[in-house]
Amino acid sequence: MRLSDIDWGADSAENDPHLLQYFYDSTAFRRIRNKQKQLVIGRKGAGKSALRSRLKTHFEAEPNTFVISVAPQYTTIRSILNEGDLQHAFGQEIFFQHTWLRQILTDCLAAVGHGVKGKYARDSEAFARNVATQLNRTSLDMLENITEVLRRTKAKVGELGEFGLNLEKELRNIADVDALEHHVLELAASGAQFVVMFDDLDQGWDNSTASNQLLLGLLRAATILNGKSANIFPVIFLREDVYALLMGITQHADKYRNIELIRWEREQLVQILSSRIEFNRAVHEAGPVIDLFGSVFPETVATSNTVNWLVERTLNRPRELLQLVRAYTESVDGFEPSDIALKSAESGYSTWKLTDLCSEFSNQYPSLQAFFSAWRSHFPRKAYHLRRADLDEVIVTLLATSQINEPWFNEIVEDTDVDKMIAILYETGLIGDYVAGGAGGGARVHYSFQEPHHPRFDEIQIHPCFRRALDTAERIKRKSTPP
Repeated sequence: MRLSDIDWGADSAENDPHLLQYFYDSTAFRRIRNKQKQLVIGRKGAGKSALRSRLKTHFEAEPNTFVISVAPQYTTIRSILNEGDLQHAFGQEIFFQHTWLRQILTDCLAAVGHGVKGKYARDSEAFARNVATQLNRTSLDMLENITEVLRRTKAKVGELGEFGLNLEKELRNIADVDALEHHVLELAASGAQFVVMFDDLDQGWDNSTASNQLLLGLLRAATILNGKSANIFPVIFLREDVYALLMGITQHADKYRNIELIRWEREQLVQILSSRIEFNRAVHEAGPVIDLFGSVFPETVATSNTVNWLVERTLNRPRELLQLVRAYTESVDGFEPSDIALKSAESGYSTWKLTDLCSEFSNQYPSLQAFFSAWRSHFPRKAYHLRRADLDEVIVTLLATSQINEPWFNEIVEDTDVDKMIAILYETGLIGDYVAGGAGGGARVHYSFQEPHHPRFDEIQIHPCFRRALDTAERIKRKSTPP
């Protein structure tokens, strides 16, 4: 098998037709399969959508189980958030909570009703069939749902506060929650199982008040329904940075701490590659090999172990690893591993990932790309390992020279808040906190996407993923202590 023939799969799980054939059966999958976690948190590219796809297949095979997937499109979320009334008088968590309750309950009924069309049905099943017939599809349109609840609410009041103490009661009536909930709970009590999975919630999210209240409303609605019946299992897949922001603005953060935080260990990332290599060898009818990984990758890259070299150039996420190895194998039109080709693939990959990083945090820190462009321009061949004084010098220069006119950056510039800018670079994963080894211990670099750590930033290292993109040189040389 030529290395260039290897198909590593699509970057997006939903576009990968072979995903289930090499899915990594993780502890996260097992816990959610057992309905122990409702919130799945991870950074972009951490494998949330892959996990959702595998869970969907699992639950669909369960008897009397109805699986509903809600993944709103960008245009849907933007249309909702651009509605003037939702930006001001009505865009509150409790309003969105009831639109989500209506959405989830209607979708559950439509799923049941679709299955009993043309059959004898009574009571709640008959009600569900009527819902499915009226919708003429298996899911309520999210935009239509919110627009309808908003229309009904505006017909009664000019703003939510006018409802006074009857606010929740009025919204339940407006959104038909009592009737819908009654029939769903009846179906659940008779043995029906409902799994409602929410993904792609960052599509169109812009960190505005309305967008955050929309998501907080979903968290609240999901918690309420799961508390009503163990047979209703809403599970929400959410980006880690979005989750952190939401927990900082809600009074109910303590209710949303039982999360499945997706993290990947070195061995798990290697297994992802090995499983895909095995799949490709079977497709190409290649003979068996003792070392799947070694059949594609060289043992070392320069003086580094290849596994370490690869993993170090990711933010511990599968998508990045697959992007790097794809760039490598597509350049090798032969049968043998090549350390030269693997090293050559790093440059383009590093540039992609710096761009992706800026995109990932574009809502919190718009125009961040200009900061890194200035870094590369003003500090070519700068060491990737910096002491605090040297880092401060870099930051001060870039605050003065970066062409960014955004509120977050202007505030930092006005206060010359070097600490804040360093904290942002750490938050995004661009830099790590270097901690020298103590007595008997080795040095270590801590990154924000790893375990909790309180950085001091006495020394830092730019993450290997971004060094080529920032045109860094080797680390500083420590002066030897005279005897």
